[in-house]
Amino acid sequence: MIKQLLFILCLLTFSFAKDNQVFAQQTSCKGYYNKQLKLFVYSQVDKMPEYPGGIAKFYKFLSNYSLNGVDNDRLQSTVFPTFIIDASGHVKNVGIYDKTPENYTQLDRNVIKLLETCPNWEPAKCDNKNVAMNFRTRMTLCYQ
Repeated sequence: MIKQLLFILCLLTFSFAKDNQVFAQQTSCKGYYNKQLKLFVYSQVDKMPEYPGGIAKFYKFLSNYSLNGVDNDRLQSTVFPTFIIDASGHVKNVGIYDKTPENYTQLDRNVIKLLETCPNWEPAKCDNKNVAMNFRTRMTLCYQ
């Protein structure tokens, strides 16, 4: 009887250990709760979001538009847009990294408008489920 109880206890222990390993795999994705959007946004995922046709097509999409508000005295400007790609692939909550809206330049505002017209992405994945992800990129605009 004692051997049977020890055997059952060992099986239960193994079962809990196995469940903890699965749980550890599920928590490999990390993120935070966005109160404004009322959704969980990931910063680390199993599979990154992807623009239709790849990142090169994304930069081609960006380069097809004329952005007003550039400083003509400079040869280049750099903008760091940040946005969320939600679980359905829509671009949301577009902003400029480390700037508040009252500090946006005309160029920043035009980049935001452009990104808001962006086609849907293939969303990020965590445990084979579509999830929202925070995305930040760098845009360097060169002038002739």
